[in-house]
Amino acid sequence: MSYIRELERVFAGRLSIRNEPPEAFQAEPFDEMVHGCTVRDQRCFAWVEQGKRHYVTYPVSNLTKTEEALLYLLLTNRHEEMVEKPRWQEEIHAALREAPEPFPRAIRIEDEVEETPVPWSWPVHLVGVRPHDAPKENTRQELQSALNSLAEASSGELYVTYDQALVVCVLPVHADEDAQGPKETAEALVDGLASESFIDARAVYSGAVRSLPELLLTLRRMLFVAMTAEALTPELRVLTVQGLGVYELLFGLRPHLRQAYAAHTITPSVTMTLGAELEQTVMTFVACDLNMSETARKLYLHRNSLLYRIERIRELTGYDVRRFADAVTVWAALLLRKL
Repeated sequence: MSYIRELERVFAGRLSIRNEPPEAFQAEPFDEMVHGCTVRDQRCFAWVEQGKRHYVTYPVSNLTKTEEALLYLLLTNRHEEMVEKPRWQEEIHAALREAPEPFPRAIRIEDEVEETPVPWSWPVHLVGVRPHDAPKENTRQELQSALNSLAEASSGELYVTYDQALVVCVLPVHADEDAQGPKETAEALVDGLASESFIDARAVYSGAVRSLPELLLTLRRMLFVAMTAEALTPELRVLTVQGLGVYELLFGLRPHLRQAYAAHTITPSVTMTLGAELEQTVMTFVACDLNMSETARKLYLHRNSLLYRIERIRELTGYDVRRFADAVTVWAALLLRKL
């Protein structure tokens, strides 16, 4: 009951909690209501607490999108906590709730984790899927459908666990498997979700993993890579656990260091003077490997016009982006401003 009272306190009378499904939702399957159902202007979520079903309903207009996302996270996490899972799934959920790290060297692993029974044979490949717009009412169902199709294509050898941070797919390695198998699986999932379900998702895949402790460490890294891509390289949809290089270094900086570096390198007065021209020019110039002709072509500028822009950036910032070190300095500051 304390959890229910806490929900009532946080949302201050804007939602209703009961032990029976509201009349408008009585025809809806309970499993679907766990992830949210909408009937007309009412929304309902369900969860299990101490063996009893509970339902929370509210008018859609009562909560902001952020509040609704928070409510979804609280309720689905609570429901999953109350549902008994195999030990290997519990270990995965616990690992993904650790603070994300680029290169986790240690994790709180008890001695018996190594011996935790799993339903597959080692080694395995991992594919982590992270929907961009989750939570959505139908995201999990659509993911399940896509994964079922994938399981059929891979002779049914696919093990899945759902976490709010990452949907984890474990695929046993076959002796005759192509080295591109995990990448192709990740691409198929992302493409299938986009084309069939209109779900924008990102996937990270791994090489061969040979133990549960290694799997847990790999998943933490996969989550960090996915979060880095969301923030700094949103155009990338399929990623390898090998990572994103310097982007991870930037994303891993403490927030106050990000802000201080960006403000020191690109002052507010420079931003006001150059506006979008600064970012457009520098980001394209770096993407073109500091090649003037290629950058001018990409920006639809005459070479002399590009040269004028670069000189103007140098005068206002003190950095000549034709020099590698200066270009990287400004490029990094522009990226850090996005975080």
